[in-house]
Amino acid sequence: MWLAIDIGNTNVHPGMFEGDVLLSTCTIRNESPFTIQTQLAAFLNTFDLSKMRDVIISSVNPEAEACVFECIQRHNLAKPKLLGKDIPIPIVVLTDHPYKVGADRLANAVGAYERTHNWTVIVDSGTAITIDAINGKGAFLGGIIAPGMELSSRALHHYTALLPEVSAQKPGKILGTNTEEAIRTGIYWGTIGMVTMLIRLLCEEIGHKPSVIATGGSASLLAKDVPLIDAVIPQLTLEGIKGIYKITAASTVKR
Repeated sequence: MWLAIDIGNTNVHPGMFEGDVLLSTCTIRNESPFTIQTQLAAFLNTFDLSKMRDVIISSVNPEAEACVFECIQRHNLAKPKLLGKDIPIPIVVLTDHPYKVGADRLANAVGAYERTHNWTVIVDSGTAITIDAINGKGAFLGGIIAPGMELSSRALHHYTALLPEVSAQKPGKILGTNTEEAIRTGIYWGTIGMVTMLIRLLCEEIGHKPSVIATGGSASLLAKDVPLIDAVIPQLTLEGIKGIYKITAASTVKR
């Protein structure tokens, strides 16, 4: 067995694997160090940890990362290996500054290409919405970064005097007859329109009709009203970590 952990800005997603098989996963909110460590410990304690060989982590959140490392150490597990630092990510990155691309975006690209083996656009809708493209050879071309729905709601609340923070969900109608409905309509349909147009523009620019895969906390919500999305893969980042781990393990054996 081995453990993959995707540490994002809002959530931590641990996944326990046995070989290629994902045995179990869960979602832990980044509410506090106590929450992360308590819930991660509860997840780990459901397994026979004596059988676990490696811990592979993709992280874009240093504070949550420190909490996870502390929890791993308390359980006397193998020293965690960070993607992009301890483990090179086996993908060609055709951006201006390849080393600045988040490990989660590259893991998504690896996981997506293993599924499609073709041109692919990946829509990851979490705290931020990233829309990334990979070419027919699996190279990472770059992407787009925009605020996610919850972040948009939070920003409206924090940077205005009277607007409340509302949950990210599909409104029942377009015309809001109260403040909450008006905000929800603007955020939801504004995000739907943005994602739809960005996918179209991206496809025009790359000159291909790619597969479009969605992942992240709001993926299922977006997919209902963005018909360009072909599939929703909730555990795409964990799949990507698995793919990277397999390639790394195979290259180590060959040496």
